[in-house]
Amino acid sequence: MRYVDPNQPDSKVHFKAQYENFIGGEWVAPVKGEYFDNISPVDGKVFT
Repeated sequence: MRYVDPNQPDSKVHFKAQYENFIGGEWVAPVKGEYFDNISPVDGKVFT
């Protein structure tokens, strides 16, 4: 088995640019339409 980083051409896992909130059993966009970056505690970089 070969492992590849997500979002690479041969990867079976692909991350979306943004995710909604799972509320009441449904995926819901933020009311104000605002999103924030998630920062890695390991290196301080934004997850992409």
